[in-house]
Amino acid sequence: MNQDSGAPVHPARVLLEYAADKRSILIVCHNNPDPDSMAAAQALKHLFFLKLPRRKVVIAYGGIVGRAENRQMMRRLKIEMENINDIDFKSFSLVCLVDSQPRTGNSDIPRSVIPQVVIDHHPARSFTKKCAFVDIRPDYGSSSTIILEYLRELDLPVDRKLATALFYGLKTDTGGFSRSLSKADLEALNYLSPRIAPRTLGLIENPPVPKGYYLKYVEAIEQAKQYQDVIVTDMGKLNNPDMVAELADFLLRMETIRWVLAMGEYKDELILSVRTSRRGWWAGKIALRVLRGLGTGGGHERAAGGKVSFNEVSPEERRKIRDRVAERFLKIVGVGGVEGKPLFPLRSQDQP
Repeated sequence: MNQDSGAPVHPARVLLEYAADKRSILIVCHNNPDPDSMAAAQALKHLFFLKLPRRKVVIAYGGIVGRAENRQMMRRLKIEMENINDIDFKSFSLVCLVDSQPRTGNSDIPRSVIPQVVIDHHPARSFTKKCAFVDIRPDYGSSSTIILEYLRELDLPVDRKLATALFYGLKTDTGGFSRSLSKADLEALNYLSPRIAPRTLGLIENPPVPKGYYLKYVEAIEQAKQYQDVIVTDMGKLNNPDMVAELADFLLRMETIRWVLAMGEYKDELILSVRTSRRGWWAGKIALRVLRGLGTGGGHERAAGGKVSFNEVSPEERRKIRDRVAERFLKIVGVGGVEGKPLFPLRSQDQP
């Protein structure tokens, strides 16, 4: 079954039929997994455990789980995952990719491995058609919603931990239920709300963070420039790639701001996030245009991201690439000829 728009007929049953003779199953999240990716992977693992007993089922991820909320989610909801660098793909007869698609630059699945199963809510990519089971629903706000429908189709139980994970995955990928919320997402919300563990969710959403977290925010805001209704900021070196998306969300809340580009360097990659409050522009397409010939990217109508490899790239060339990314972005969103001003001009120390 290969489906790249709309909901396939009885997708959960079709998936189980396809997986019936597979003895070992690997579920791969996208790199630096977010709550939606982790929740969807955990729900799919739950499905396989209940309907295909005595199978080996493992969740894997590339990069790191950097954001404090995501680490709390893993710990408090008992989501067990292994780093993809420790995975022997030859030992698995079925590879599933959730909340992403192959060859998008957002998962560390080797190029020699084509996942048989792809379940995602981002716009379909051409290479994805090569996979055996494909369920792509870009009108859905989260992958958690898709796999919750699988569980409900099969009349499988959803305990408090899994309900909390799916609820949080849906909540975060729709910006607190403020963007890309479909009828299916609302139905998922109504189903999950009475089943979650509210106190656990509160602890996940409000974790303690180190002092360095605030220092990096201060540094990024000091570096930020405003171009009419657009903000661009370079966060410099990062210890946590998730901070780029977090800061982009934070800055978009400012009055009169309709576009944000935040970027920073994590290890040998330039990580960037695009956010917008404008309808109809599709941030994912903007990210693709910005990164054309430089790297990979994609996303949704109001939120997108991408990366550029800095492997064996000199410091001078890295700076040129960062400048090129910012220039392309400003031109595409219509402020290419505008002079940027510091977001918050620094006051001299002798001022009152």
